[in-house]
Amino acid sequence: MKIVMIVSRFPYPLEKGDKLRAFQHLSYLNQAGHEVYLIALSDENVSEQSKAKIQSLCASVQIIKLSFLNRVMNLVFSFFSGLPLQVGYFYSKSIHKLIDKTIQQIQPELIYCQLIRTALYKKNFESIPGIIDYMDAFSIGTAQRLKNAPTILKPVFKRELAKVKSFEMGSFKWFKSHLIISDQDRKNMSVPDAASVRVIPNGVDTDFFQPANVPKSIDITFVGNMNYPPNIDAAIFLVRDIMPVVWKSKPEITVQLAGANPHASVVALASEKVKVTGWVNDIRDCYHISRIFVAPMRIGTGLQNKLLEAMAVKLPCITTSISFTPLHADAHKDILVGNTKEEIAGHILFLLQNPDKAEIIARSGFAFVTGRYSIKHSFQTLGTVFTKMV
Repeated sequence: MKIVMIVSRFPYPLEKGDKLRAFQHLSYLNQAGHEVYLIALSDENVSEQSKAKIQSLCASVQIIKLSFLNRVMNLVFSFFSGLPLQVGYFYSKSIHKLIDKTIQQIQPELIYCQLIRTALYKKNFESIPGIIDYMDAFSIGTAQRLKNAPTILKPVFKRELAKVKSFEMGSFKWFKSHLIISDQDRKNMSVPDAASVRVIPNGVDTDFFQPANVPKSIDITFVGNMNYPPNIDAAIFLVRDIMPVVWKSKPEITVQLAGANPHASVVALASEKVKVTGWVNDIRDCYHISRIFVAPMRIGTGLQNKLLEAMAVKLPCITTSISFTPLHADAHKDILVGNTKEEIAGHILFLLQNPDKAEIIARSGFAFVTGRYSIKHSFQTLGTVFTKMV
């Protein structure tokens, strides 16, 4: 089947969740024998190495660069045109014309859009079936940011929340099939028929993420794109609030914050006890040298790839309710769950002081993730969606 796939970020390297999911879905479509024509918006330069990686999976790759001036103009236009900023940042009439021309030339049998950010580029092709992968419910994430925003920014987030809800509702009819990562987000989507949205969980490549018998030089690790607000907040919460409780009992404990593009506020957390890595060539190395994985998320939505990866390499994991709920694991058996600094610190100390119990939780989490969230299982579920579209 000829498929045009439109994404808001070039899907390589894999330092962000949307890029990883796009890459996984692209890999599936290639393996299934589909002819994929990728249209990728990008607000950053794409290396030749990254292009080559993606070109090997596609019939063609078109990269549309968003310059700084483009982005500013897009945001101004979106504000006055009533679009959500999340959509407007990636939308312009000139890009729309360019994508329309590409689609007309290709004459695809299906248009696949990732996130509501790209949904408008499907609108002019009602006769071509479409799939949208919402990934997460943007309306939920925006509502969380409104709740936590400083007073001066609350009007901006209040406006954005209303626009996102309206756009999620209005764009639903442009697509025949709708995907999302977690059932939790599906139930809270601002769409006409949430029950029809298909849950396709993230999958972890269990052939790539495997346990390794290497020396442990770090006690606690948190992984993620360190320029993403929910990860920035989690890193600060871990180092400034949780760890002082841990350090009262065990002052020698070390922390690793691993991930690309660390925000200045994350870089500022670095110390003798806290390592901020920045970009790493192989994130598995950061998992393998660690004793415990902690994901103290307080904002954000959806299933966390970082937890799937950590459990797949057989690390005992600790997280909060916000990330535990979409995981559908067994608390206290597969993973430990806490929300306050005292609860999370208590779990950390328990695992450090009871290595046998930590190993039991790690094994249980490993069995859970490899049994439920392997990429092969995700591909099987995704396959049923595309089969119905043919």
